[in-house]
Amino acid sequence: MKLSQHLGKISWSLGDKALYVAYGLVQLLQIKALDPDVYGVFSLLVALNTWIMLVSDGSALQGVIQFGVHPEERRRVNSLGMVIHVSIVGMAALLIYLLQQPLSDAFHEPRFLVVAQMLPLYVALSTPRMFCLKILYRDMRMRDLFVTDVVWFGVRTSMTVWALQTDSLHTLGDIIRIDFVGMAASSLASILITRKDMIFGWVGTVRVWEYIRFGIPLALATALNSTPRQLDVFVIQAYFGAAAVGVYNPAKNLYRFFEQAFDAVFTLLYPASVRLYAQHREEDLQKLVTKAMSFTIIPVVAALVVLELGGSSLIVPLLGQKYAAAVGHFNVLILAALFMPFGLMASVITAMGHSTVVVRYSAIGLILSIATLVLVGVMGWERWIALGLVVNTAVVGVLCVAYVRRHIHFPWSMMLRAFSDVRNVALPMRKGDRL
Repeated sequence: MKLSQHLGKISWSLGDKALYVAYGLVQLLQIKALDPDVYGVFSLLVALNTWIMLVSDGSALQGVIQFGVHPEERRRVNSLGMVIHVSIVGMAALLIYLLQQPLSDAFHEPRFLVVAQMLPLYVALSTPRMFCLKILYRDMRMRDLFVTDVVWFGVRTSMTVWALQTDSLHTLGDIIRIDFVGMAASSLASILITRKDMIFGWVGTVRVWEYIRFGIPLALATALNSTPRQLDVFVIQAYFGAAAVGVYNPAKNLYRFFEQAFDAVFTLLYPASVRLYAQHREEDLQKLVTKAMSFTIIPVVAALVVLELGGSSLIVPLLGQKYAAAVGHFNVLILAALFMPFGLMASVITAMGHSTVVVRYSAIGLILSIATLVLVGVMGWERWIALGLVVNTAVVGVLCVAYVRRHIHFPWSMMLRAFSDVRNVALPMRKGDRL
């Protein structure tokens, strides 16, 4: 598989992830305007909604790609995906709403009542967007994905700038309003873009149990894998309070620059892996996965060196002295980025149909991550609260890459093939210059 054949899709995908990076800078302005405890409570709401959507994505929506490859099955596949998606997110939001008081007591945070009460609306606004995005990913319509996210980020950016100019961004309600309006606008845009593809019906050969059986392992894997990334803030809240969450979460937001870059690779790697594996093109699959890891490891190492040598200290002038402790959290978090190229192999394992393997590895990573967080909490090591995420990323990544190597048999040296690929491209260019 030649990368040059997909440069258009790659460019739009990278442009989309650049939007996430740009909005991350807007979030810095939001954070600077809010007190750490206010931003900490808001982070709990966002984390819950994101976690619920990710779990539903694995259990209900991933099948839209897996089974929707054949056009004649799409009506039935869309219907199955939508029904299961709405059921999962609805039940999750309702359960948290009903348990709001016990959960508030458990987290020692009275404002969790607001989180639980706002969550059903947040979920309702997010549900259409998540479903429509899966259609775009299935068809690799990266330009349409870019447009959808322009609306999402553009609305929130405009509202943030207005709120800062009018000095009306201080309370939990202020920041929630910005997020809700942006999500509503993005869902509406995604519906308009995919309206011709929003076809439903029950004609088709995909069996309900077949669809569910594919999704259950993915749901478990997604829940296990996303818990240390999204719900670690609840463990931190229980041990160190909302202010600690508010200081830690800006570091996580900056770390997500790395995550967004790898998401861009993942969105291209998974559908391509599905096709190559289904066509038994193992040599092409080998080239694809080694290039994916190789071309991501090198820039990660370079960025890590710069940040650990002092680049991360820019956080303080960006956010102010009240968020100074975020520098330490970020320096710990970015160690996890070293293992993110390995984590890409989870998509290849899923494409092979071995999703239960990802579940097993994710469970191991989650157990070790929680154990690490609890130890940090019990010992009172607030500076090391990011260590749980690092442990999870390292464990799952190493296990996944070892599994893929056993099945498609590539040497470790192929993970550095980026150097030779770049050289092979550069040499003809130099010859052309001489001509």
